[in-house]
Amino acid sequence: MNKIHTFYFFFLMLMLAPVAAGAQKKNRGLVTVEAQIEVLMEGNYSKAAIEQKAIQAAKIQALGQEFGYAIVQGINTQSRTQSGTEGVMTTDQMAEVSNTLVKGEWVSDQEGFPKLRYTLRDKEDRQEIWLICEVKGKARPIEEAAIDLETYAYNCDDPPRCASGQFRNHDSMFLFFRTPVKGFLSVFMLEEGLVYRLLPYAQMKDAYESAVPVEADREYRLFSPQHRTYFPGFTMVDEYGLVTPAPGQPLANLVYVVFSTQPFNKPVLQEKEGLKTLSREDFQDWLNRNRGLDKNFQVRMFGITVNE
Repeated sequence: MNKIHTFYFFFLMLMLAPVAAGAQKKNRGLVTVEAQIEVLMEGNYSKAAIEQKAIQAAKIQALGQEFGYAIVQGINTQSRTQSGTEGVMTTDQMAEVSNTLVKGEWVSDQEGFPKLRYTLRDKEDRQEIWLICEVKGKARPIEEAAIDLETYAYNCDDPPRCASGQFRNHDSMFLFFRTPVKGFLSVFMLEEGLVYRLLPYAQMKDAYESAVPVEADREYRLFSPQHRTYFPGFTMVDEYGLVTPAPGQPLANLVYVVFSTQPFNKPVLQEKEGLKTLSREDFQDWLNRNRGLDKNFQVRMFGITVNE
């Protein structure tokens, strides 16, 4: 009987060893990172857009402090103010930080974070409004170089000529995309705290429901009625016009281009005025889960502005 128990225990340990090793491998490299930034509120920006950009900038700072900043064309992309104080910036500087390259990626937020609060500070004969943003969560170093995706918004017939992300009221927005490897693509846009899914197009079903397949090295000009033949069996195109919320008030949105070499499932979506939507919080949770599970799940984010 003792021999039977011993053999069973040994067999059980052999069965559990791969599971334990897999769990250790899955969690290897995860560390807790945190940062706080202070943003001087100035200019005509929407509150929701500023808060989202502040969260992104704080996460970039936390990742940069832990894993280091990438060097692009000989320039360190770490963000500082003119006084050299890290973590203190204007709204314009914060917007630039959104595309800073770091050598790590955010996996998940710690419960209770991000934290946002506003405060008034005296400045000579006036008062300034400051946004204080704190982030804390789990992150990991980038295990391999990110796939070199090329993507940007534009509004003319020659994409490289008008790839600034600056639009006028009632302009159409098109998206350029190219990847060196084949994969799957989806596009989202954050506006006033709500995330809209722009691609796959609203009427796409079945094989195109979660993401559209894209070929390596092919140029895609999306949301353009002149380019309808990218996806077999589907020739409809959703066009997107950009409109300011009120006269004299610019619009500042964030575009998220999501790509993976492997198929991925879309988040749960609601429908609003013919468009698929979800909350900013649910969208961030979806991104974090996928980035934690799939190291080839790539997210490119850039801002667009619309003025009269």
